[in-house]
Amino acid sequence: MAMTIEVEDAEVEKALRSAARVLSRKLNIPGFRPGKAPYNIVVRHVGIEAIRDQALDGLAGKSYQQALKEEEIEPYAPASLEEVTWDPLTLHLTIPMPPRVDLGTYRELRLAPEEVTVTDEQVNEVLEQIQKRNILWQPVERPAQLGDMVTVDVEATVDGEEVLSYEGREMILRTNSRYPVPGFGQALVGMRAGEEKVFDLPFPENYHRQDLAGRQARFHVLMDSVKEEVIPPVDDALAMTVGYESAEELKEAVRSELLQQAQREADERYVNTVLERVVEEATIAFPPIMLEREIDDIVKEQDQRLKQRGMELAEFLKIRNQTLEEFREELRPHAEKRLRQALVLGEVIKAEQLTLENEEVDEEIERRSLLMGEQADEFREVLSSPIGRFSVGNNLLTRKALERLVAIAKGEAPELQPEGEAEEAESAEVETSATEPLVEEQPGDRQAEVAESAEAETSTAEPLVEEQPGDRQAEVAESAE
Repeated sequence: MAMTIEVEDAEVEKALRSAARVLSRKLNIPGFRPGKAPYNIVVRHVGIEAIRDQALDGLAGKSYQQALKEEEIEPYAPASLEEVTWDPLTLHLTIPMPPRVDLGTYRELRLAPEEVTVTDEQVNEVLEQIQKRNILWQPVERPAQLGDMVTVDVEATVDGEEVLSYEGREMILRTNSRYPVPGFGQALVGMRAGEEKVFDLPFPENYHRQDLAGRQARFHVLMDSVKEEVIPPVDDALAMTVGYESAEELKEAVRSELLQQAQREADERYVNTVLERVVEEATIAFPPIMLEREIDDIVKEQDQRLKQRGMELAEFLKIRNQTLEEFREELRPHAEKRLRQALVLGEVIKAEQLTLENEEVDEEIERRSLLMGEQADEFREVLSSPIGRFSVGNNLLTRKALERLVAIAKGEAPELQPEGEAEEAESAEVETSATEPLVEEQPGDRQAEVAESAEAETSTAEPLVEEQPGDRQAEVAESAE
């Protein structure tokens, strides 16, 4: 919002004379004690521009606050002084106003959910993966081939001195194997169980033992056994290996897991699509500084993730041959999308009269804490702090907003009570910001994220179907991305 303020001449004159007195106390003006020189003498000594500069801060601040009060304006952030003109003194400012969101006819949105199915081909692909994870190694009488598993006794010497020796070492013969030296596996191809072989191979130039790097070694190998890979059939025996009574039960379990995974992915797509549609239909306005702060948050989050991996942001940018400003510009579209979604969800919380009670927050804190095992008490204490409770409550409200949008799109949402008739929230209601809701946790507060990731680790059974990359619905609810 642009604002122009013209300051009364009397106020300006008063401020200029006050500024001149302040300056004169710091000056040595011949014939006058500090602070006692007349105004016109100070002007001649330092110039009118210096006096105006001295007076401007106080004048601008006082005039700005008075204008805000008169116009009943509540800015989102401090204003920017764009231009100053004198005679008369006129201030040209840009005032960041709070964001405004008009959801439009979001309650008229209808979107049919996606129907999911699982094909026999998909089931067979998973069964093949299970077969490969449970391969058998069966002894053979034939010579060793690439891909076989062999058991060998090895002795290596360099200039007659023993440098390697081991018995009963198992290894799979592969062309790209570099153990103990490149070419060793290929040299064993064609040997039978019980056979011995002597051959020479060099240690690599970059070998970890400098005394052997690049030197020729003589290897004496005894082949103890040769085994070939056998992929088990999909039968009752394989089913029992992975915890099922029969092959038929295993197949049904695979189909069920595939169907659940497909449904989760479809639900995620549905939530994202609904949110995107609501954002597209909404009218959203926010001050530029709000977007800059969102970019700041994303940069901080990236910095934190990098530090957890032992890398600094500066090092990351150097690898990418990128300046911080270039990185920020790259993040801008993502930050704007995230901000617009956050603002819309905040407005949905208001419009749908969504509230929380302390009991709900307590239950969520307890659920997340229990996932941390031995660290549950410490984690519970962190989440029970005012900041922790705010973060947990905010995520719960955001999740409620997404669930309500999904219910609206499916035509299952309850009717809204007319304005003024809704029941007042109880004192236990969690306070949230109507103008800048946090859709994800505060930078630096990753406990909730740790808890969510720990949740996935509580199951001791190995899943039959590997989860595909992609956001979970819970993560969509927390990040609104």
